[in-house]
Amino acid sequence: MAKLLSDFLQPLAAMWLGLVLLTLWRLGQRQWRLAVCPALIAALVWGIGATPLPATWLASLERPYAVVDTATGPPADAVVMLGGMTTPSEHDLFGFHFGGDADRVMTAIELVRQRKGRVLVLGGGQFPQTPNPGEGELLRRWVETWNVPRAPVFLLGVCRDTRDEAERTRALAELHGWKRILLVTSAAHMRRAEATFRRLGLEVTPWACDFDALSSLAGRRGLYLIPGTSGFDHLDRYVHEVVGYWVYRWRGWL
Repeated sequence: MAKLLSDFLQPLAAMWLGLVLLTLWRLGQRQWRLAVCPALIAALVWGIGATPLPATWLASLERPYAVVDTATGPPADAVVMLGGMTTPSEHDLFGFHFGGDADRVMTAIELVRQRKGRVLVLGGGQFPQTPNPGEGELLRRWVETWNVPRAPVFLLGVCRDTRDEAERTRALAELHGWKRILLVTSAAHMRRAEATFRRLGLEVTPWACDFDALSSLAGRRGLYLIPGTSGFDHLDRYVHEVVGYWVYRWRGWL
């Protein structure tokens, strides 16, 4: 009972409950047409927030990279980690805090620690909210302060998008003679990222992480009574990647 009450106190659940009650009240008043709008919105919110559909759609992007066995492959010249897992935080010790994609940096560091790559390359963009040197530089300071891994760290600089990260990686690869690259990013983003890097002639082996949707589905048991926000998060990431993929294709970047 306590959990049920706690769930209903969440803003999304409270809004959904209000829509349901409004629908029932208008039906009780025989206001059939006026009941349609809140009923449809309530059904949409429940469909996204209480069913596994959004996670299933996002998992369709992650699943191809869940079965790739890269552990037996030959060592690479560089481990390239794409940015986008931190947000600025001037009050935190290193000037940032991790978001839900923190698996990227953990995976990249572990790959270098296991000598899967000789160097670590950090991507990332510029935080617009506060003056800062960029995500890659902030991560480099943290990595070198903790001395993990004990390998050279290169920066891609402030990148606008995945295409920019791929172009800067190619420039570094040509400068240092890198032939083989391990590409680290979230599983849902890997299809677009891998295609972008290969389009520029880079030999990359995908090493995905952050299997958010597959993990969610593995621990799920049927439908939920009360909608939550995780479904909206999954839907947001899915739409972002699908639209991004087709925009990249339209621009000739894939």
